[in-house]
Amino acid sequence: MHNVSYLLVIDSGNTAFKWGIHDGYQWLQKGIASYECLTSIKNDFRKLLNPSAIIISHVSRAITKQQINQLISIWPTEVYWVVSQSAQCGVFNSYQNAAQLGSDRWASLIAAWSNVHEACLVINVGTAMTVDALSDSGKFMGGIILPGVNLMRHTLSLGTQLSDPILVGAYKNLPTNTNDAIYSGVIYGLIGSIERFYNLFSLELGRPIIRCIISGGDAPVLIPFMKLPIIHVDHLVLEGLVIIAKDLQLYKDSSIY
Repeated sequence: MHNVSYLLVIDSGNTAFKWGIHDGYQWLQKGIASYECLTSIKNDFRKLLNPSAIIISHVSRAITKQQINQLISIWPTEVYWVVSQSAQCGVFNSYQNAAQLGSDRWASLIAAWSNVHEACLVINVGTAMTVDALSDSGKFMGGIILPGVNLMRHTLSLGTQLSDPILVGAYKNLPTNTNDAIYSGVIYGLIGSIERFYNLFSLELGRPIIRCIISGGDAPVLIPFMKLPIIHVDHLVLEGLVIIAKDLQLYKDSSIY
């Protein structure tokens, strides 16, 4: 029987707070909350197994970081806030300023590389959608950021003179009403962006990319429209954070490494 230590893993994204307890081998618990409910889950956290370390990807506001610090202050535990590196866990960062790359994207790239160990696209579909390119040697070649499904719709309603409220429409190849036209336009835009990036990166590689890893809360919205070779991974950021934690030896149980 291992002398198990538990890691609390937190993905503090743009609109949702995702967390999990990992023992170095498997997930024991997972949860998700809105930031409005952060203070209310403190009692739930008190019931968790005491983590020996906490690792966090944070891309939200500074005030949210303060809330998280208050939330995890119930444990006298080492806390590691992930910052993107020039190289880590076999992935190399080509950003001009390595630390400017979002920690969520960095963790996702590391999880993707651990999964396939070859060139791939890494797609996260949440409040924003990111599409990132990994080479056959594990080098992050670059990526794009654009509004996600709901943000596109919301931005359109704020920036236009549409008199009626924008409702969720249905996808149609040839829409014949405004709500369907807006929803279909969002799908066209996001899928088209992914496909263009896929084609350009395939040209750069000199061959078609054979794997595209997709994650995020709105990934299921886009997957039915995708004709690319897709691998759907839930909570890719959390998976990457576990890999980073092992690399940093945040687990106390040496048998894990």
